[in-house]
Amino acid sequence: MMPFREYLEQVRPTVNRRIEEMAGDGEAVDPGVLPLLLKGKRMRAGLLLRVHTALTRMTVPTPRALDLACALEFAHAASLILDDMLDGDVVRRGAPAHHLTRGEGRAVLDAVGILALPYALAAPYGSQYVTMLASAQQSMTRGVAWEVLEQPLLPSVELYDAVITRKTGCLFSLAAAWGAMTAGADENVVTAFANFGLSAGKAMQIADDIADLHVPGDCRPGSEALLLQSISARDDRVGRALASLLDAEIARAAARLRLLAPREQRTFIQAVRDIVGITIAGPRIDKYRPAPNSS
Repeated sequence: MMPFREYLEQVRPTVNRRIEEMAGDGEAVDPGVLPLLLKGKRMRAGLLLRVHTALTRMTVPTPRALDLACALEFAHAASLILDDMLDGDVVRRGAPAHHLTRGEGRAVLDAVGILALPYALAAPYGSQYVTMLASAQQSMTRGVAWEVLEQPLLPSVELYDAVITRKTGCLFSLAAAWGAMTAGADENVVTAFANFGLSAGKAMQIADDIADLHVPGDCRPGSEALLLQSISARDDRVGRALASLLDAEIARAAARLRLLAPREQRTFIQAVRDIVGITIAGPRIDKYRPAPNSS
């Protein structure tokens, strides 16, 4: 079975085509939003499709699996718009943040418009998908609120874990669970993959935060920087703490899938490592600083 990073390259064009079809259907979203929707690594969609095809032994995902994979990417895109506004971030993927190019009022409307699309994609396949999506989005909202607005009284490392569990982990959890569900897996397997996806998503966020420690302080996103500073004011101590959390989360992901055959376990553990590697290897300065021709 090909490495996850290669699998992402293979399925990304298919995911992007379906996203473009859905977003361009009538007046689903403003045309000015489409460039944002067509960017991204597609790790959430890729995880869903990888679980689905691995369990079904199929090379091509079913329409249901593809639609649900795109639903996750729409939900993620909407969250990025709102997250950047709340953080006061000025750059997203090397270009000015969406709310700076469209204005805050328009950006809010764009995000609301995008948020309708995951439900439009999920609803034809059953109410359970809609319910799970709504629960994940509520969890994401709580995570962002804890990060930027009203932090609960928890020790710093526990607070960090609580935030990334809700803000990032829940959508990866949904991706893996939906991959198993669309493959017709039983409840125990779905639960195992949901827990695996949660750990995979948390590992991705921890890796992203580790990589951000190498970004100049004035370029780091505000709320994430403050959350990390609650662990320690020194980057080296934060880095050690995050590295320990990352190792633990990867080990936890491995433990989630013990009910699978050893070969399948190795495939998905390598997928987590690929997710971490892709995240750490990605461009950092350009993530928060506009490219020269983007002004």
